[in-house]
Amino acid sequence: MFSGAGRTLTDAQGNYRFLTIRPGAYPWGNHPNAWRPAHIHFSLFGPAFATRLVTQMYFPGDPLLAFDPIYQSTPDEKARQRMVANFRWDLTEPQCALGFQFDIVLRGQHATPMER
Repeated sequence: MFSGAGRTLTDAQGNYRFLTIRPGAYPWGNHPNAWRPAHIHFSLFGPAFATRLVTQMYFPGDPLLAFDPIYQSTPDEKARQRMVANFRWDLTEPQCALGFQFDIVLRGQHATPMER
């Protein structure tokens, strides 16, 4: 991971790495017993503010994904699956952290769904 001036930059291959606490589900009150699945928000900037990507990435196997209106608002199942991280043993740090790979694709047929 490369850092500078309050931002994280990718390496030459577009990779980055961070360590965080895995979030949990939380109630959000838009109807009785409404819960958001565990997710991480990403906000990526290109060379200008107009090139900003905002998305959410989710964790595999979360039973709340089927009930989440934000996740379900992406109509294409394959596109929704691109918002779910892949668990990776090779990225796991023993006795410290589980490893997940979030692939955020900025352009093309497999681009990560984003707010419009």
